[in-house]
Amino acid sequence: MMFDQKKSTNYHLQFSNEIGTGSQVLGNLEGNGHFRVSGNFIGNITEAKGSKSTLVIDKNGVLKGDIHYTNLIVAGRIDGSITVDEKMEVYPSAVIRGDIRYKILDIHPDAKVDGLLSCAALDKVNSSESEVLELKTNKKSA
Repeated sequence: MMFDQKKSTNYHLQFSNEIGTGSQVLGNLEGNGHFRVSGNFIGNITEAKGSKSTLVIDKNGVLKGDIHYTNLIVAGRIDGSITVDEKMEVYPSAVIRGDIRYKILDIHPDAKVDGLLSCAALDKVNSSESEVLELKTNKKSA
């Protein structure tokens, strides 16, 4: 029964994988499908090629390691760098310490994020060189 599909009432996703509350895992993981972490995970989590799924760090979930996933929902704690290819949502209960690279980012009020944010979508925007404006001061005559 451990690998049965689980319905999350919080996120409206069918989870094919889950680390439950009270569980502790040490090691790296390559996830395929929607994945939820409700326990403690020490290691890196990457998504299998072609999966295009969502990783959820639940309110009680703690992850110490790096993440690379298509979509990410964070309500728990992450200590590590994060790369999200599509959308990332950060809930009010979230605490994140680490740099975040994203395409779409939604940080809810009261969430705590400490790290460098960089938008991958800006890499594709043509940036034109800015013009230098010369400012001259005028003296008022009395």
